[in-house]
Amino acid sequence: MLTSHVKKILVLALILIAAASYWSYSFIDGDSPLDNLSKSERLDLKKNIVVLGVDERPSEEDTGRSDTLFVVMLDSDNNNVSLLSVPRDTRVKIPGYGWDKINHAFAFGGHKLTQQTTEELLGIRINNYVMIDFKGFKGLVDAIGGVDIEVEKPMSYYDEWDGFTIDLAPGMQHMDGDKAIQYVRYRDEEGDIGRIRRQQKFLKAVYSKVTSVEIIPKLPALVEQANKMVDTDLSIGDMMDLAQALHGMMEKQGGLHAAMVPGLPEYIDGVSYWIPDITDLRKQMAEMQGAEMTDRYRRGAERMEAEYVRNLERAKQEIENELNGIDKKLDEEKADAENKDKDKLDSSGKKTVEEKADKHSTDDSKKTGSKRSAKKAVQEFAGESAGNGSTEIKETPKQNYGGVIRVVVIDCSGDPAKAASARERLSNLGMSVTDGGSGNVREETLIVSTTTSGRVVTRLTEAPFVHGMSISRKDGADYDGIVYVGKDYK
Repeated sequence: MLTSHVKKILVLALILIAAASYWSYSFIDGDSPLDNLSKSERLDLKKNIVVLGVDERPSEEDTGRSDTLFVVMLDSDNNNVSLLSVPRDTRVKIPGYGWDKINHAFAFGGHKLTQQTTEELLGIRINNYVMIDFKGFKGLVDAIGGVDIEVEKPMSYYDEWDGFTIDLAPGMQHMDGDKAIQYVRYRDEEGDIGRIRRQQKFLKAVYSKVTSVEIIPKLPALVEQANKMVDTDLSIGDMMDLAQALHGMMEKQGGLHAAMVPGLPEYIDGVSYWIPDITDLRKQMAEMQGAEMTDRYRRGAERMEAEYVRNLERAKQEIENELNGIDKKLDEEKADAENKDKDKLDSSGKKTVEEKADKHSTDDSKKTGSKRSAKKAVQEFAGESAGNGSTEIKETPKQNYGGVIRVVVIDCSGDPAKAASARERLSNLGMSVTDGGSGNVREETLIVSTTTSGRVVTRLTEAPFVHGMSISRKDGADYDGIVYVGKDYK
């Protein structure tokens, strides 16, 4: 029989174990939430379900990422459902891994880490997850007999990473699985924002088809395909509640309430991010959860937003320091070379400082001009003055409304062969290509259009390799786009 003293020790041990379990869940690797709110302080007036459309790649090099991420908020008592889309480029602090895009959380720790990261971003409790494997997506669309979608504009792009071509003409189309996956994954100059709009539009089209009379004979195949591609911890009862609420909302005037994380696009070292407006986001969460904004919840949002601002300032300062370091190194190399030339004589015994300095300048431009070009392109992309760098990229008052597309290719992969491959493939498309040398190493390939010309932007999006797309207008530039070849180039 246990004594009261032993019982107290056991109770204390259990409390410590429980506390340790909670601590390891909430604050992995010593990371505390930026808003300093505990899990119990997060909003939970509705059943919140994180839905991941994942593109799994089971290999040591790449385990995959969440290609689509949104949160379903279910109030089963009132048959009410709302949906919040989270851009996959949303910049977050992933517990244990630091600042990164939210879709990378899946690569680092699967749906569990994605769920935790989403909780801390939104300030709500996530109760369940649904994971949809894109490999089965086409089969699901085919199982329901396809969907009718009006394509807003020409969509053309070759995704070599996944080995499929996106080629959709504008207008109303009946899409099978192959066509549908092209539509929901197409990326243009709008980036994630445009994709999210298309995905929401697609979901409504799927709903219309699933609730039609013609779906009844297709139900067995539909259920079989769904079982193959969906992984979830939702109970059968929860699924029924969600289906009933979704049906009720879609039948109402105005339909399903869908929103997106508020924020603005931002580039950090040439990488595209969506920077959330945390205070607006938390107000939005309170409204969608049907909760009141407490003073502590509001202060937590303000604290978190301040940390976002500090992090952005630090990141931009680090980039500026890198650029200044490149300038300093190049200037020192040139000064050393010129000093050596001053001590040299030609065969007649006369000084040839000017002549040799000119020769050195020519040789040096071959060796380092590409670096200056890369720096100048980065500065132009950021809207800064390029200073007295290389003259490979000139500023002339030109606008390209027709003719050959002119691009500068900068190697940011650390592998010159990748940049050479990109230059060759772009040249094969009929583009005029300039070698911009090398720049800071980056993970993802990015194409920046320096003009808002629809013709130019459309042609740049047709680059035959996986890339992000952005527009940073630069009036008078002698080139139409900058291609930053990242490590993901294939």
